[in-house]
Amino acid sequence: MSFPGSESRPGPGLDPDPGVYGQLFVLGCNGSLPGGDTQLLKSRFVLRRRETPNGVARSTVHPEYTPQAAKVVNNRLKHSISFRVNHKQTVVVEYVRDSNTDMFQIGRSSEDPIDFVVCGSDPAAVSRFACRIICSRTPPYSPRIYAAGFDDSNNIVLGAKASKWRAADGHMDALTTNGVLVMNPAPGMGPETKAGLCEPGSSEPESFKPGLWKEVSVCGNIFSLRETRAAPKRGKRLRSESNLLLDGSLIDLCGVMLLWRSMEGLSHCPTDAQLESHRLELNSDRPQCPVGYYTLNFPRRPPQLDLANLDPKQPWVYVRCGHVHGYLEWGNQCPMCRTKCDYVPLWLGRERGFYVDSEKPTHALVPCGHVCSRQTAEYWSQVRTPHTPAQGHAPEQVSGLHTSCPFCLKPLDAHRPNVQLIFQTPY
Repeated sequence: MSFPGSESRPGPGLDPDPGVYGQLFVLGCNGSLPGGDTQLLKSRFVLRRRETPNGVARSTVHPEYTPQAAKVVNNRLKHSISFRVNHKQTVVVEYVRDSNTDMFQIGRSSEDPIDFVVCGSDPAAVSRFACRIICSRTPPYSPRIYAAGFDDSNNIVLGAKASKWRAADGHMDALTTNGVLVMNPAPGMGPETKAGLCEPGSSEPESFKPGLWKEVSVCGNIFSLRETRAAPKRGKRLRSESNLLLDGSLIDLCGVMLLWRSMEGLSHCPTDAQLESHRLELNSDRPQCPVGYYTLNFPRRPPQLDLANLDPKQPWVYVRCGHVHGYLEWGNQCPMCRTKCDYVPLWLGRERGFYVDSEKPTHALVPCGHVCSRQTAEYWSQVRTPHTPAQGHAPEQVSGLHTSCPFCLKPLDAHRPNVQLIFQTPY
């Protein structure tokens, strides 16, 4: 799949676009939403420098709902956050325009304040105004995430049931109902993962170590996770942590998970054209089914998996040994090495944002069969994400954190999450 502007997007060795802060990618989408991208719903969103800055910064605090505070809330040209402490007291925090930042809002609402509309399989789980990202208009841009977004009246209203409190500095803060969770990778997805982190005498990068999942508040403070997603008691304040998004940061909106990629990180990923070139190169090697001796072919678009009408050229793999065949009717035993295991079709990973490098696709994620580069497969084999009911395809026994394929969100095998592909060619 391609989208407007893909021809000019940076690839390996090219400078990032100075007018773009970064991109957000919806996990579980292999280049587009399952039903196809529309003008309203898309699988990725580009955060570009706005012609006119629209960022906001905290200003006056109104400790009581006075006529002056009411005037701020009712003024559609002013931004405010209302904290309802009890039925008698509401604290209103006024926000003013910040000419040094741009703000981007995310949620399931299709109203004008939302820049990136997202919707999970359980739409009600994702807040209408889920979160906002504020970027500095000058390098290094410093994208920061905050829970909750301003509605079409430029207000954020936190009702009596929302978890809220007065911080030590006297300012109010709060968490949203289902929370906004963030995980910053360590060491990260970008080129620093592959260079400068090697053991002495080794050409291989240090193993990826997943970061901790945390919750971000309405004011951008970071907390440990609550006991349950919507528990009224907040976690412990993590003062050493910040709401700054790093290349590879994951954002969980309870039903939709987003990946943040910086432009520097994306400059080391394959472009759409390079992914297509990898596909053509795989096919030019003329991989063969070692049983039927016919040539296999990776299609431009993933075919419909219809067992009654299969494309005989579709590659399939035995997920433990990695031997690639055409479809074989005799079942789950590899005819090459007699290994007994599942046998699944192979699909090329077409979303560039999920790659950590631009190397050739040589590995498949297990058990879904999505094909990508070795380092990309190893990276996602260690990233643990929260399991939510919105991921209806996850097995019932899965709970807490689990690894999953970024292209389809299917949970990965706990013992062997990826396998190197073994092709037979006529040469």
